[in-house]
Amino acid sequence: MLSPATKAAAGVTKILAEHDIRSEADRTVEGVEKTARHVADDLSSRANEAGAKLRHIFDDAQGHLNKAGGRLNKEVHENPVRTGLLALGAGVLIGMMLKR
Repeated sequence: MLSPATKAAAGVTKILAEHDIRSEADRTVEGVEKTARHVADDLSSRANEAGAKLRHIFDDAQGHLNKAGGRLNKEVHENPVRTGLLALGAGVLIGMMLKR
C-alpha cells in the first residue's frame, strides 16, 4: 500500500503534468493560429498581386481589341466592295474546309 504522502505527491505530480500538457497544448494552438494567419495574409497578398496583373493584361487586351475594331471599321467604310469580297472568299474557303 502507498502511504498518504506518496498518494499526495502522486496527485500533485498528476496536476502539474496536466497543467504542463494544457500549457503546451495552448502554446501549440497559438503557434498554429499564428502560422495560419501568416499563411492567409500571404495568400491574400499574392491573390491581390495576381488580380492586379490580370487586370493589367485584360486592360491591354481590351485596348488592342478596340484599336483593331476601329481599324476594321475604318477599312469597311473606306473599301466596302473589297471587304465584302474578302468576306465572301473567306466564307467559301471555310465552307469548303467544313465539307471535308
